[in-house]
Amino acid sequence: MTRPSDPVPRNPQSLGRAAQILIGLDTLLDPMRPRLFEATDHGLFYSRYLSASFLVSLATIVTFLLWFRRCRYNAQAVSVGPFTHSAGWAVGAWFTPVLMWWRPRRITLDMHRAVGHDPAPDTTVILINAWWAARLAHLVAATIAATTRYAHSVPLLVTAQALYLFSGVLVVLVIQRITAAQTRTVATYAPVA
Repeated sequence: MTRPSDPVPRNPQSLGRAAQILIGLDTLLDPMRPRLFEATDHGLFYSRYLSASFLVSLATIVTFLLWFRRCRYNAQAVSVGPFTHSAGWAVGAWFTPVLMWWRPRRITLDMHRAVGHDPAPDTTVILINAWWAARLAHLVAATIAATTRYAHSVPLLVTAQALYLFSGVLVVLVIQRITAAQTRTVATYAPVA
């Protein structure tokens, strides 16, 4: 019998699908992309593009964090072992200076391990690590490209954009894998007595 405070897993499929769609849109509307073409016309089209890009980015962040939080709670509900980080870190880790460079990856790996009982080779861990490496590489390249010294470096902008696209594809695949595993687990969930 579960206690009222015990987390009960909920299917993350709808949030996962919404996050995947928004990540795809956000990847296509990346606000850094106009810098590649040195858009000199900052007219109505450019301002609407930036507004749409900002709104899509905001919706993407909120939806992804909701999905991530739900998956973290689900993992805690179906796991028999303790977790390294509390459920509050599922969202807080993304915004905590210094910790944001590795803790969300650790929480993602914990979520996967809580439901990943497939005897086949664990390619999801490789996928999570590849996504995280691409994400960090994009952040570093974008930060360097944002400095005035390298602001007009086309190779650096192209590299940052390619890493952003690659990271977007990988995170969509990570969401797919974790959501599918949790959907199967939630469907067969029975509270531990």
